[in-house]
Amino acid sequence: MQHTLARLTLLSSLLILSAVANAEDTLVIDIKSTQKAPSPNEAAPLSAERSAVLPADGGDFLKQLNGVSASRFGGRGLEPIIRGQSQTQLNVLLDGAYVHGGCPNRMDPPASWAALETYEKVTVEKGVQTLQHGSGGSGGTVLFERDTRSILDPDGGWSGKASAATMSNGVTHDVSADVTKAFTKGYARVFTQDREASNYEDGDGNEVRSSYKHKQQGIVLGATPTPDRLLEYSYENNDFSDALYPGASMDSPEESGSIQRLKYQDKLDGKINSVEAEVYLSEIDHLMDNYSLRTQTGTKMAVPTTSDTTGGKLALTSNLGKTDVTYGVNVQNRDRNATMKNMSMGGTVTGLMWPGATTDQTGVFAEAETPLGTADKLKYGVRVDQVKAAASKASTVAGGRTANQNYTAIYGYGATDKEETHVGGLLRYEKSLNATTTAFAGASRSVRTADETERFINKWGATAADRWVGNPDIKPEKHNQLDLGLSQQRGNIRWTGTVFADKVDDYILRDKVTSGAQTGAQIYRNVDAELLGAEWGAETKLTQKLRLSGDVAYVKRTNTTDDRPIAQTPPVNGKLQLDYNGGKWSGGTRVRFAAGQDRIDTAMIDATEVDDSAGYGVVDAYGRYSLNKSTKVRFGVDNLLDKTYSEHVSRRNLDLGGTIERVNEAGRSAWLKLETEF
Repeated sequence: MQHTLARLTLLSSLLILSAVANAEDTLVIDIKSTQKAPSPNEAAPLSAERSAVLPADGGDFLKQLNGVSASRFGGRGLEPIIRGQSQTQLNVLLDGAYVHGGCPNRMDPPASWAALETYEKVTVEKGVQTLQHGSGGSGGTVLFERDTRSILDPDGGWSGKASAATMSNGVTHDVSADVTKAFTKGYARVFTQDREASNYEDGDGNEVRSSYKHKQQGIVLGATPTPDRLLEYSYENNDFSDALYPGASMDSPEESGSIQRLKYQDKLDGKINSVEAEVYLSEIDHLMDNYSLRTQTGTKMAVPTTSDTTGGKLALTSNLGKTDVTYGVNVQNRDRNATMKNMSMGGTVTGLMWPGATTDQTGVFAEAETPLGTADKLKYGVRVDQVKAAASKASTVAGGRTANQNYTAIYGYGATDKEETHVGGLLRYEKSLNATTTAFAGASRSVRTADETERFINKWGATAADRWVGNPDIKPEKHNQLDLGLSQQRGNIRWTGTVFADKVDDYILRDKVTSGAQTGAQIYRNVDAELLGAEWGAETKLTQKLRLSGDVAYVKRTNTTDDRPIAQTPPVNGKLQLDYNGGKWSGGTRVRFAAGQDRIDTAMIDATEVDDSAGYGVVDAYGRYSLNKSTKVRFGVDNLLDKTYSEHVSRRNLDLGGTIERVNEAGRSAWLKLETEF
């Protein structure tokens, strides 16, 4: 802990310099307004009232966007997938902070820690649109952003919002409040939420173990000595309990996470135009076991874990003639520990799943944007990252073996301190073809280091088939991407299309040993890979009150070294939606659909792959009635026809024993939500 605090103190020195990030977004959900001018880098988002109003977490919330899928594990903890990429192939920031979950099996991916009701905007950048948020991000970047200044009472009084919701199939209650007080030169904001979800039933009436409890609260304190200057501190805490996971052999009786942030923003006169600096500390404590929330007749096992992330960002902007330049530094340090305990033997330690795994990353970036003519622009930049990774407990004996013995048994070598240097770049050209049509072409190189699980996971079962071992000498992924896009708005019709290709050197593949004494053990190795995809979306106003929209996405991923598909690739999917807005009343219906997927990695069935999947079509209906200017009621029915279905990328339902079946989505679910603002 002292080491963590020392690093945070050092990072806080960035506030002396600070900086502003001028990010270019792809998909934006603005809680206040969702109307945006057409751009080849953007797609029309769905406003909150047109989406499912009771998402389990941030990953579930993102599913409304074209090209975003999510893997279901249980009632919460949905893993977002963008352009066929997930986990640390995505950069997910919660108001500037990185949060890396406490579960090696990813019960709690970063987006699951997003307190959705407290963010003013969510931005999804597909692929590499900027170099400012850190290394990697080959699949995309997700930004959950707060802007407390935008919701302040202009008269310096109190403002806020509150809501209460319930659902017939899943969430039993969800109550939240968010209150802000404006001062002459500052503000204070507090928020809280209490949610409880029961097990839901799928379309066949079968109960899916998916219940959980969630409590969160936070505070934001801001000082604004001038209109352009901001100093802000925030703290938030999330507590989860009694979370059931049919997609895992364990549940999570308790989990707690806190995030602290310190930000400074200012506009300057001179060679530096603006400055933004931020530091953060996120700390996760996670416990999973196989006995407290489910019947266990065998050995009782528990895995307590910790995952601490400290980091910061400094960015400055300057003008060189007509060119805007943003440059700065990112720092991110991760420290993760996971201990396996035999509770049938009094808590005897049987293994270190994360044996003191640490990754320290420091990167510098410079990015420029130059207008070409009146509407065209060129964006270009470079970043360099230095990475250090180590496992301080790799030689510690636990359960009669060390992690290094296990690494050596699989790969022939143990863990040593690793250092890597990454070089990435971006070149993007946007051109206005005419008054209604815009095109873009982008090329990028991004490098992603292995995360702590891919490099250092250490699960050594009694048989080879029950072993899962990281590769301490795994190479970083190098993504070389090209994307092309076209968007147009003519009259009442707007559409956007994008195609992309990603050639990956040293793709980090989770695989199985196929021969020898360790046959069946899950491992990590480098292969070459190819990712191809396309997305299309359109909308039109049929009348002043009726709008029709639709979208579709496709991605194909191939392990070209072995000529195999890559597991967990989403099939063709999309939606068709009709919305009515009549003033006090509004409503709509949508059809969500996905094709079947038979392009799977058969070698990874019962590991990361489940089996072939069937396609589906699901109908939702929803509405809204405004009681007055500040209060409205939202209501609807998800899965109106009570369809039994699952997402192809979801986990296998282990509660079904030998039956190979994914965790099903919820059946027919009616919901009601009351919202008020003041």
